[in-house]
Amino acid sequence: KHIITIEDGCKSGGFGSAVLEFANETKATIPIHIMGIDDDFIPHGTTEELHKIAKIDAASIKKTIEKLLSLSA
Repeated sequence: KHIITIEDGCKSGGFGSAVLEFANETKATIPIHIMGIDDDFIPHGTTEELHKIAKIDAASIKKTIEKLLSLSA
């Protein structure tokens, strides 16, 4: 019911953008949610800290998926 892309790089121009482009070209109507790093300044930190800040750590991904699934139920 949904396509969710997750990347540890910038969302803008990344894999999720390519998926959106493909969906547009094929006239797909499935909801697409892109998870990745926003085009903003991110402070220094460990990989784990940066993933948490960008909301692409395991807990954040789980929370986002649960929210999307509950909205479509």
